[in-house]
Amino acid sequence: MIKILTSLACAMLLTVGVANANSSADQLARIALPEGGVYPNGITHANDGTLYVGQITRGGVLRRSPGGEWSRLHEGAPDIFAGTSLRLDRERNVLWGASPDFLPEGEPRIPRIFALDANTGEVLQTTPLTIGFTNDIAVEPEGSILITESNGGRLLRLVRGSTDFETVLQDDRLTDETGIGAGGIARAENGTVAIGNFSSGQLYLYENGNLRQLELARRIENPDGMRFAPDGSLILLESAVQSGNGRVLRIADPLAAGQRNIEVIAEGLRSPVNLTVTDDGTAYVTESHIRHRMVDGLGDQRPGSFHIVVVPLS
Repeated sequence: MIKILTSLACAMLLTVGVANANSSADQLARIALPEGGVYPNGITHANDGTLYVGQITRGGVLRRSPGGEWSRLHEGAPDIFAGTSLRLDRERNVLWGASPDFLPEGEPRIPRIFALDANTGEVLQTTPLTIGFTNDIAVEPEGSILITESNGGRLLRLVRGSTDFETVLQDDRLTDETGIGAGGIARAENGTVAIGNFSSGQLYLYENGNLRQLELARRIENPDGMRFAPDGSLILLESAVQSGNGRVLRIADPLAAGQRNIEVIAEGLRSPVNLTVTDDGTAYVTESHIRHRMVDGLGDQRPGSFHIVVVPLS
């Protein structure tokens, strides 16, 4: 479906600017999804350790208690048919999610943003986006959310209860001919917003009304989910559609000027797509295994089970 990199470009990505990985995927702890959980994507956590997990090709939200018991916060609905991003507004107990039709079977459904009560699963709102592709979300302090729109290279804002998306930014650098441009997003404490272009492999910072490219030692093979860690570093995922070598990366002092180094924290993950980072410095990463549905010739590689990978950041 998606041909993002040529073999030459892919080889360059794998040989330039790579630090030694601290952990391989088989050394990391994993949390198995419950029966029926497939292609995990959006993930977030509550202060008590509860995990919320969305899926690429199914609606509803899975919930894992601090004790390890799984339940379903929401069963899914015609207008909540995916969960590529989940972000919890802890102050207001609102769980925000993005529901785009990434791999449509037939006529694509209209993408939308939804909000649930994080305790009961009650639907608080669903807001369709008539043009574009809702990808990832960051929560703002006052309760509104920022959304990456992948097709048009836009950064959108949505206020709870509103039916209108505000265009904060549109920039061609956040687009790509494949249709998958702006993807992962994270908001720093000072309000700076980091955005990755999934297909071009570039990262950008939106600050003081301006978008600037982050100068890196190498391109990233499909940057996806990202979060700022408690120490201010940027933790992000290298989804690696073409090579298959998914990685967890760290960029220290990402807001500073000049070229930033890329540290590989873990590698060998299978299509990592999103993550949440706890205050104690642990990343919970959704390993989607979606690559076999994006690259020709891999159709027989559907896994028998799906997991969240637990990645210590120190």
